Parts: sequence; C-alpha cells; structure tokens
Amino acid sequence: MGLRDRLIVADAAAGRAGRRTMVERAVLLSLAAVSAAMWAVGVTILQPLSEPEGPDAYGENNTYWARELRWGALIALILMVIVCARGDRRATRAVWAGGLLWFGADLGLDRIDQDSGTMRLAIGAAVVSLAGCAAVRAVSRMPRTGTLLTTATVAAVASGLVTITESPTDIEVALHLGSAAVGSLLASVAVAAAVRAAAVVSPTRVAVGVLLTTVPWLLRYVSPQPSAGRVIGAYAFTVLLVVIVAAIALRRDDHTPVAVIAALVLPVSWLPLTLATIVLRIGAPFTALAANPPVNTADEDVVLILVAIPIGLILGRILWAFASSRPATAPGR
Repeated sequence: MGLRDRLIVADAAAGRAGRRTMVERAVLLSLAAVSAAMWAVGVTILQPLSEPEGPDAYGENNTYWARELRWGALIALILMVIVCARGDRRATRAVWAGGLLWFGADLGLDRIDQDSGTMRLAIGAAVVSLAGCAAVRAVSRMPRTGTLLTTATVAAVASGLVTITESPTDIEVALHLGSAAVGSLLASVAVAAAVRAAAVVSPTRVAVGVLLTTVPWLLRYVSPQPSAGRVIGAYAFTVLLVVIVAAIALRRDDHTPVAVIAALVLPVSWLPLTLATIVLRIGAPFTALAANPPVNTADEDVVLILVAIPIGLILGRILWAFASSRPATAPGR
C-alpha cells in the first residue's frame, strides 16, 4: 500500500472516530439533560401526588413512591456526569460532592412543597447538568474503565429496583409512567457508561443494550399490579442488563460467568441491605427533613433506590476483578 493509500485509510478512520465522538457526546449530554428534567418533574409533579394530606395524616408502606422515582432520576444524573468525566478519579469525587449538594437542594424543595414552576426548574436543572458535564470534561485527565463499569452496574441495579416501585394503592397512572420512564432512563445510562468504557464498540451488543432499555415499559404494562412475576421479571432484566454492559465495556464473549456472578450477587446483597433499611427505618430522617407526615410505626419508611448504590458498587468491583484475571476477547461484530 502506497503512502497516498495509507493517508486515505487514515483519514477515513479519523472520520469514523470523529463521528462516533460527536454521536457519543450528543447522547451523553441528552441523557444528562433528560435526567435533570425528570428529577424536576419528580419534585414538582410526582411528589405532591404522593404526600398524605390533613393535620393528622400519616404515611404507610410505599407512601413516598415519588421519592424513589425522583431520586432514581437524580442518581441517573450523577452517574451521567461521571460518564462524561470518563471515570477520572478527581472528577468523580467532585461529581459525588456536587451530587450531595443537589440532594440537599432536593430535600429543601420538598420541604417547601415546591409544586409549580416545573418548566423553569427543568430547564434550570438541565442547564446546570450540561455545565457540569462540560466542567468535568475539562478537568478529567485519566479515563478509568473500572469506574465506568461500576457506574454501569450501579445504573443497571437502580433500573431494576425503580421498575418495581410500588405505592399503597398501585393505581396511580403517574406511578406506572414514572417508574417505567426512570427505569428506562437508568438502563440507558448503564449502556452509555459501557459504551464509554469500551475501546472497541460492537454495534450488535449496543443494539441489544438499547433494546433492553425498553423492558421497564414492558414490565409495567404487562404487570401493572405488584406480583411475583414482575419482581422475577425485573430480576431477570437486571441480570441481562449487567451481562450486556459487561460485554460492551470489557469486550467479553464469556457471558455465562458474568450472568452467574450477577444472579448471585444481586439477591445476596439485596436481602441484608434491605433488611437493614427496614430495621433502621432509613427513610424516616429524610421524611422528617422534608417536613412530610411520618410513616406510622406499624409500617416501614425505607428508600430502596439507595440500596442500588452499594449493590452496584459490589457487583462492579467483582466483575472488574473477574475481567482483570482473564484476557479480553474482541467482539465479533
């Protein structure tokens, strides 16, 4: 091959890489903005729907379902900014610090019963999220595949948990739409994080991942009422999502060990953590800080979406250790 031919090939490769970068950046920024907008909807529209009314009102099991959904959207936003930073250690720490500040603002808005100005809040939140993405991209120096993989597993676990969110009656249209929307959003974040981690992207695997992002809608449509089938379906969906994000990020063809690891880690981690949240009534301080009616002592005030963070961290670290001990395989397509 002559010099001219080599230059043509190099230019074509550079063009493809540039197009991939532009598409990737557009998708990441869009997901960050959508996450921020969904959080705003959760604050101003969904949260007022879930709060008990009256001077002697008390909450019960799953009364504050809107809190699960809006915090799911907030987790999606934080994870997306980490993805924009490509997992850089310093930038990731800054993102989590900013996420805690946003979390404090969330409680403040809940406390003052912010139930109007949805559009203004959504636009403002989206602008702040895009500014955050730009800032972390400017300061990030060292991409870290392990951090991006763990980001993907946290998003995958959160997607499964938020998809099975319940309320005392389970008849609210907003609950079903919100649960499906936030579950799909988190699944999209998981796939985006995996693509960001991959040096070589398999279009087939990405297509499977994108297809999986529709499963939360399917589960809420097929099983609108709480059931064992919906829980099992969400569990199977989470395992499959973890398998595909690991396949995308790590370029692995040995899907069975990843599926076994995910299938074991999810219930083994979920059970003790959930029991701990019930015993400690971990949601009660947040309910009090938001000045919402307390949940009666016969029921549990928990925030299950927060359990996704330690479960996802544990699962991501185990998968990263497993991948590091075995050679990667190049994707076929």
